Amino acid sequence: MYYFIINPHSKSGYGMSIWKRAEAILKEREVSYEARFTEYTGHAKKLAEQIANLSCPCTLGVLGGDGTLNEVINGLAETDFSHITLGYLPTGSGNDFARALNLSCDVEKCMDAILSPSQCTAVDIGLARTQESSRYFLVSSGIGYDADICRKVMVSPLKKAMNKIHLGKLTYVLIALKLLILYKACPVSVRMDKKETASLSKFFFITGMNMPYEGGGVKFCPKADFQDNLLDICMVGNLSKLKILALFPTAFAGKHGRFQGVTLTSCKRIDISSKSPLPIHCDGESLGVADHLTLQSAGKQINVILK
Repeated sequence: MYYFIINPHSKSGYGMSIWKRAEAILKEREVSYEARFTEYTGHAKKLAEQIANLSCPCTLGVLGGDGTLNEVINGLAETDFSHITLGYLPTGSGNDFARALNLSCDVEKCMDAILSPSQCTAVDIGLARTQESSRYFLVSSGIGYDADICRKVMVSPLKKAMNKIHLGKLTYVLIALKLLILYKACPVSVRMDKKETASLSKFFFITGMNMPYEGGGVKFCPKADFQDNLLDICMVGNLSKLKILALFPTAFAGKHGRFQGVTLTSCKRIDISSKSPLPIHCDGESLGVADHLTLQSAGKQINVILK
């Protein structure tokens, strides 16, 4: 059985027209399917949970961006989802999940893969926890400057305008530059795998990643492996704003590790405590603000269609 969760507002409102093209393929091939459309933030999570609870072997196709995919994985992760194979039609502005797995954005190729898969892979699921909430993620979760960028991009009218001229990725860059001018670094302490605690007196951000990319193609963790049950960590602190400005262009190529003040490592769990509350994101979606964050591998994997 095939189920589809569609975000009709993805791609700045083009999600529905993209779905119509996918649906035409389903009808042409006389495939039995059910389509469910998201109507509000968080709806994809509820829809995914409902589909998982049907407990029948199925392929779940998701049409949307990384945020829609994040909601879906949060709907599945608290259920038994071993009977579900995930297919994906990427229609976001960042598409970091699709980029890491080398998934096509072409509708016909996506549908060919979903309906007749030749290769699947297991993908790790990460978990972010604060004192008040928790959220699963597939791509990354971070705290500090990068999370503030994600939070501002989500509500920015610039994103929609840029998407219309196919320059959605530039939204992250432009907002990052604006926030850098205003950003005030603060001290944090970091503990990995419950070992010794390290301090960063002038902290900018930490991101824990399953995939190499976040923020529309920024290769913060070039060695990230989505199957190793570990999180790759990028820590940035104790450097000037001018060096941060120089760092970002190199990060698109994954060359930022040469900068003093940048630490690239991996672990199963990282605990971050800050002097004041900082913004947090999961797959680019806001998790609010908190002064403590734990990122860890959830010890779960989802089966994803590659081609």
